[in-house]
Amino acid sequence: MFPAQIPSPQPSPRLGGAREQEPCPDAPARAAPYEIDPGGISAYRTRVNLDEASRNWTALGEDDPLWVVLTDPGKKNRGWNEAEFFATGTAQIADLFSRLQAAGLAPAAGRALDFGCGVGRLTQALAARFETVDGVDISASMIRHAEKFNRFPGRVQYHLNVRPDLATFPAGQYDFIGSLIALQHTPARFQRGYLADFLRLLKPGGCAYFQTIHARGWRRLVPDWTADRIRKRRSHGQAFIPLYGLPVKNVRRIFDRPGAGRIVKHDSSGYAGWESRYANDVFIVQKNPA
Repeated sequence: MFPAQIPSPQPSPRLGGAREQEPCPDAPARAAPYEIDPGGISAYRTRVNLDEASRNWTALGEDDPLWVVLTDPGKKNRGWNEAEFFATGTAQIADLFSRLQAAGLAPAAGRALDFGCGVGRLTQALAARFETVDGVDISASMIRHAEKFNRFPGRVQYHLNVRPDLATFPAGQYDFIGSLIALQHTPARFQRGYLADFLRLLKPGGCAYFQTIHARGWRRLVPDWTADRIRKRRSHGQAFIPLYGLPVKNVRRIFDRPGAGRIVKHDSSGYAGWESRYANDVFIVQKNPA
């Protein structure tokens, strides 16, 4: 639900690239949001953890949802102007499609999916290019805000999805799927499942543009459950913004398979502000034609 920096796909701590252990002190207090069991090294394998993640992101989206999506320090405490905020989405989608064109791809203007849509910043921009657009998010509060901001109720629909997959969405129906600064806030096990579903949901020849991160240096040695305990302690029990890396090889295993799809382009760079901990990965993939 965190769109990337404008216009570059590389996230930034100022726009969308929320700091790894940054608490959200203005989020309303919740009883033990996203509780981590110190002994649960196999956490994130159960539906319960997705429910907890949903509560965490719902808490984050209650008070200042636009800032949670684009965490510019100068826009905190409802500092975003609505028109200015959504204009950044229009600019980013224009940049994204110029990158698709440079890669030799031109998705049909039928149906698109915005994964991790937040309040619909990119979903609304996609409506100018597609007949039908679906936005999906794990946060109930973000979906409520997205519906309020929806300028295309006849063509844009928002969906709350607290599942480890996208099984409720129809297979082979999407010309384009986009996801920016969203997957990185989902545990790696679920990232793999969602990416596999991207391939299932795309029409033959359809394409996806998405962004992930992968840990590097000393951060590779720290289990995610340990990092979450630290974040929770630093946030003093309030909702917090997690980060989870996904190795590039895991993405390649999903898309670079005979008869499945191909990675058209992959760009990797330092994750702005956190270069010693993470690298930023942007993928353009295409499902094999029928």
